[in-house]
Formats: sequence, C-alpha cells, structure tokens
Amino acid sequence: MRHLWLFTVCLPLIAWTQATPDTSAAYKQVLEKIQPNIVTVRVVIKVDVKAEDENESQESKFTLQGAVLNSDGLILVSGVLLSSESFKELIGLEDNEQVSITITPQSFKVTFGSETKEYEAKLVATDSQLGIAFLKITDLEGRTITPITFANEELPIGRELLTVSRLPKGFDYAPYFATGRIIGEVNKPRKAYLMEGNISEMGLPVYNMKGEAVGVMVRLRHGLKDEEVDFGFRSNFGSDDTAAFLLPTSALRPLIEQAQQRAASVK
Repeated sequence: MRHLWLFTVCLPLIAWTQATPDTSAAYKQVLEKIQPNIVTVRVVIKVDVKAEDENESQESKFTLQGAVLNSDGLILVSGVLLSSESFKELIGLEDNEQVSITITPQSFKVTFGSETKEYEAKLVATDSQLGIAFLKITDLEGRTITPITFANEELPIGRELLTVSRLPKGFDYAPYFATGRIIGEVNKPRKAYLMEGNISEMGLPVYNMKGEAVGVMVRLRHGLKDEEVDFGFRSNFGSDDTAAFLLPTSALRPLIEQAQQRAASVK
C-alpha cells in the first residue's frame, strides 16, 4: 500500500516534468533571431576636463553593443559616455565653476557579427536623462538588414525576459543571452519595471520569448535628497540616487521616431 501511495503522489510530478517544453531550444531560437541585429560599435571620443586653473584633453577609445532598429541603419546604444550631459548624470556631477567636463564624439565604426568590415556611423540623438543614444550608419553599401520587432504588451510581475549581446573581438564576437524577470513596477519618475537577474547592459533592448523587444534597459534617478534615501536602497542598488529599470516600448517609441526624423537628414 505504501508503494502505491508514493506512486500516486509522484505521478502528477512525473507527468508535469514530461510536459515541460524544451527551454534550451526556445532560448536558442530567440538568440538566433536577434543576434544578427546586435552590432559592435568602435567609438572614439575627446574628453576635455577643466578644474580650476588646469585644463586636460585626451582621446578615449572603447566599444559598445548596439541594436539595429530599422532597415536604414538606425542603431540604439548606451549614451552615458557619448555626451557631456549623460556623463554628468551618470556620476552625479553638478554644473559648477570648479569642474567642467566636455565630451565630443570623434568617430563611430559599426561591425555586424564577427565580420571584419566596418561601417561609418554618426551620432544623431541622445537622451541624457535615460542614458541612451541613437547612431545612423551613413552608408550601408547595399546591405540588407531586418529591423528588430517591438511589441506593446503587459509586463506582469514574474515575467521572464532576456537580452542579447556579444563578447569582445578576442572571443569572436560570439552572441550570448542573459535572463531576468520583472520584480517590481514604478510610475515615478516615469513608468518602468524593476528587474532581477543577469540583465545588466544598459541601452540594449529586452525581449520576450518570441524575440520581440518589449523595452530597453536604462538608469533612472529618483531625485530625492540624500537624507530621504534609506540604507536598503544603497545596499541593493549600489548607488544613492539611481537604479536600472526596464523602460517599456510605449515610452521608447516616441524617442525612436524623433531619432528617425533626425537620421533622415544624415548622409
């Protein structure tokens, strides 16, 4: 009788396990769908720093991951290091007479996948509060690209999402995905979703399991005074005034449309 009872209890668990879909195949399918539109951008900027009576100017080089938004070569990237305003927002530097930082972009070169060919691009728009920027490839040279699909959908607590990025050149620009899930929602300073997990790269779209972008990761500033921020916030988010949130598609679309209008005049 005891063996029969164990069998009866375990049967639903066995049936549920057998009915579970092959999640590895689902992840692979999403990765293969998105990765062609994830590009690597080689950036050169000029940084001028003025502190009291001292001036310093230097050139800085780095790479960013970007996502191609349309067939004309509009690209979404993190913008925190591409404008003076975005960088000041990142480090919390107020405008004053003692310190002045000016960032001037010099060049952008875009690489698709693990190719060696680079495409010239120009900066067409930035949003310093969100820390995102838009580039436009000046000449695709006949290359055909399929833009990312965006979806407006409800994002309930607990929903699992993912993002796709690439490793550096030394690892063959191999694509990889990271997962996370929604654990909270805020309406101030704007509607956005708090996430936990491995999704951490700012300025890249976040996708559902259909491979549709549902938003982009940004950093939001709460705007409170230091004495109004509790210790738990600092401990959990590593900052006194900002945290990473998922900005939904509905809030991102107007920014994309504005960038498209500006990009239309770029040659």
